[in-house]
Amino acid sequence: MTLTSLPTPVAVLDSAIAWSHSCLQPARTRPLSLPTPCTGWDLGQLLLHMDESLVAIAEAAELGHVEVDRHQPPPGAAQLVDRVVQRACRTRSAWHDRLTSAPVGVGDLRLARDTVVLVGALEIAVHGWDVAAATSQGRRLPEDLAARLYDVALAVVTPRERGRRFGPGVPVPSSAPTGTRLLAHLGRTEA
Repeated sequence: MTLTSLPTPVAVLDSAIAWSHSCLQPARTRPLSLPTPCTGWDLGQLLLHMDESLVAIAEAAELGHVEVDRHQPPPGAAQLVDRVVQRACRTRSAWHDRLTSAPVGVGDLRLARDTVVLVGALEIAVHGWDVAAATSQGRRLPEDLAARLYDVALAVVTPRERGRRFGPGVPVPSSAPTGTRLLAHLGRTEA
């Protein structure tokens, strides 16, 4: 019997989803109105955004392009967390099953498969941290995961992308842990 390993970007996505899953559980019993590190977003909006992101990342694997529709929010925090967890399972499964390295269509762009997977992993990991921060868990991004995502963040969050989508970078020493530098680059401050 021969065992094959997942392509590295898919393994990074797996790590991001697994870590974020552990951050989601305490949100089941918290008010959706809690503020988050994402300026102007409450916990409910953040969870809905994570849900939509996971749908898009799964569609990229399943369809080879992204067709995100708006979904109706479920009635409470526990149901919303359950839906995000279910979407995460679908997303993991879709990328495990994708047998092609063909580019993925996102709007009128064609992006490399690995780019889509790594940007998805960045999105899910950082928003997992946002949920943890909003629910006062005091958790840090795992250093191994942050190290695999830091260069992705530098590549996709450029000065042009700041503004509506990302807050200004936060100055931190270059000797700070990679997770701290990653979050700072994305406009977040660890407590």
